[in-house]
Amino acid sequence: MNNLYRTVLIDDHQLFNDGLRLILSHSPQFEVVGQVFDSRRAYDTCAGLSPDLVLVDYNMPHLNGEAVVAQLRRLPKTCRIVIISMYAEKKEIARFKALSVDGFVAKTVPAERLIALLDRVMQGEQIFESDTPKEESLTVPDHFRLKQQLTKREIQILKGVKQGLTTEQIASEYNLSYFTVQTHRKNISRKLPFVTQKEWVDFLETLEE
Repeated sequence: MNNLYRTVLIDDHQLFNDGLRLILSHSPQFEVVGQVFDSRRAYDTCAGLSPDLVLVDYNMPHLNGEAVVAQLRRLPKTCRIVIISMYAEKKEIARFKALSVDGFVAKTVPAERLIALLDRVMQGEQIFESDTPKEESLTVPDHFRLKQQLTKREIQILKGVKQGLTTEQIASEYNLSYFTVQTHRKNISRKLPFVTQKEWVDFLETLEE
């Protein structure tokens, strides 16, 4: 156990956070010693656990990945920092590199490759999405692949958005509560790595009526 890399996971999406913990639990190199679901607790958690490696989601409420990284740089004990994100376009990777983190790994990489990339980081390498095979790159949006990540309900809600319906109107249309629709829309935003209005419009146009 003493040879394991002590790892902390920082991601507000509990399902992904727990999935990542499960993946790392099957690895002989890493031991998850802490999980953070609220980015405001990132510094205190890491200060108390003294991890060797911290995986940080970039797109989070309260404090985004950039703010969290800045805090982690002030930890008494230095650690490796790797950003985990759906955002993998060239401009985003350039932003990640500017943070001088130890790496970036797309959330869509296979489990075995994730372990291999993190191991390389712990050996002192800087690993970014551009280091992954071309066929795994997310630099070009794949609308078909992205739609496969959405639930039927989320597709329904997006079709309502496409029709110009408000959250209240969508809730009424599908007999849901306002807050349920809000939650679905938040989950959709996490799953779809779109930044500009045009990217959203282009994706909505691919949805069948």
